Amino acid sequence: MQQGKIIGLSTVIALSGIILVACGSKTSEQKNIQFSIPTDVASLDTTILTDQYSYDVAGNVEEGLTRVDSKGNAALALAKSIDVSKDGLTYTVTLKDNLKWSNGDKLTAKDFVYSWKRAVDPKTGSEYAYLMGAVSGANDIISGKSSLDTLGIKAESDTEFTVTLAQPTPYFKFLLSEPVYYPLDQKVVDKYGKQYGTSSDKTVYNGPFMFKSDKAWTGTNKNFSIYANPNYYDKSAVKSKQIDFQVISNANTGAQLYKQGKLDFTLLSTTDLINANKKTEGYTVFKQARTDYIEYNQSGKNASSPDAQKALANQDIRQALNLATNRAEVVKTALPGSTAATSFTPVGMSKTSTGEDFATYAKQDYSYDPTKAKELWAKGLKELGLTKLSLSLEAAGDLAPSEATANFLQTAYQQNLPGLTVNLKLVPFKQRLNDAQNGNFDMVLSGWGGDYAEPSTFLQLFTTGQSYNDGKFSSKTYDDAFKAATTTPDVLEPAKVDEHYKAAEAALYEGSYINPIDFQANPALMNPKITGLEFHSTGLAYDLKSAYVK
Repeated sequence: MQQGKIIGLSTVIALSGIILVACGSKTSEQKNIQFSIPTDVASLDTTILTDQYSYDVAGNVEEGLTRVDSKGNAALALAKSIDVSKDGLTYTVTLKDNLKWSNGDKLTAKDFVYSWKRAVDPKTGSEYAYLMGAVSGANDIISGKSSLDTLGIKAESDTEFTVTLAQPTPYFKFLLSEPVYYPLDQKVVDKYGKQYGTSSDKTVYNGPFMFKSDKAWTGTNKNFSIYANPNYYDKSAVKSKQIDFQVISNANTGAQLYKQGKLDFTLLSTTDLINANKKTEGYTVFKQARTDYIEYNQSGKNASSPDAQKALANQDIRQALNLATNRAEVVKTALPGSTAATSFTPVGMSKTSTGEDFATYAKQDYSYDPTKAKELWAKGLKELGLTKLSLSLEAAGDLAPSEATANFLQTAYQQNLPGLTVNLKLVPFKQRLNDAQNGNFDMVLSGWGGDYAEPSTFLQLFTTGQSYNDGKFSSKTYDDAFKAATTTPDVLEPAKVDEHYKAAEAALYEGSYINPIDFQANPALMNPKITGLEFHSTGLAYDLKSAYVK
């Protein structure tokens, strides 16, 4: 990176940002955007939140040092400037003048120091703390080996602070746009303690929008609104005075409300709905950098039975399940618009040093082979001294694509693998998140969306001990490949980085540690009169800062 200049990853420019516009000019009369999400917001605490739907809301009421723009660049946001030393290890950040929180408090460099230390503090339990690993000292603090004072961030004044990295991180300015890197008003966090972020009146805001007592988010309600933040530094760029959110888990209801003019945006999550609405005005498909995949509990703990516990630690059993997965039929049946996964890192997210799509370059042989699956299944059962086996498969029952995928896989696995009984466990999305985090599953249908357009946003999930490695497997081959890709000297040589990341993908495949299902797309209905809404395939999916309805 060049000192003193914000530059984007070349791949992000092409792949990450799409600005959605309509013809015509803004008029004095506006209609509030009616925006729907398919499941409840889990939290507004940007240190704690983990799911895309919470991020879709929180990312529009909060902001970090950078914000991904319509061209996919990590553009300056709260930062007035970010200067980088020649060795790529020291970042000097100068904040914009007169920054304020929505409650009128001054936003200063100390708010970043406090927030970052809170994020890496093991007592906080942030699942996204691993994203702070680029900062010097973060990993040792997270693992309990060092004190918070060793974190590589120091406030030089109210408007300036320095950051020291553990190693050069070419995409660090994109990390600065992530929620875990957002500042926090310590006075407010201290006031509410563990209740901070559990409702909109227990949170404070620095982004384009904010919550008010009118139509607030209580933590459980299905209808709430955000309003233009008068203390936002770039308030003239905010085009909507108010945006209304509705939580609509029934996609049929969402489609009907859209057609009645009562919604401006709703996802189409079933095959029937998609086929019925392809000719509806406003039909569109958003291609996200997201992979749906099955995780296997390999920890030896919390499985549904002792047999399940030892079975999923057996590579032949896991490989049999992978080979019994007909990804093309899953997509056809349950996930129209998506594509069958050929790696963990999705297509359309990043490119190699030669310009090739990384997912194409790192493609693995995730094929459907029921004959070989039966052979390996029989072999695995024999090794375990079993003739039959029951496994649970957990999925989010309030997300139609997840439920449809799980139903398909239950039938397919029982048909292809003699002696297997799959007990379907359909739970609310929030419970699925908690069960995965706590290891309370045999197999769980998970999903991951890229935070930035570089393979590490996916591949770092499965390093040994990483908080999102829910299956708790450990592979030295995988760990070594990831470490080589992300540390000196090879981190500064793009071609070598590509090779190491590909080796990590190969280790996932060869060990059958996970089971990638599909690269996700989101068919939706969106009012053609919406202008200025930016869609990003990574990070904040729907940036509403400049959006409005004509």
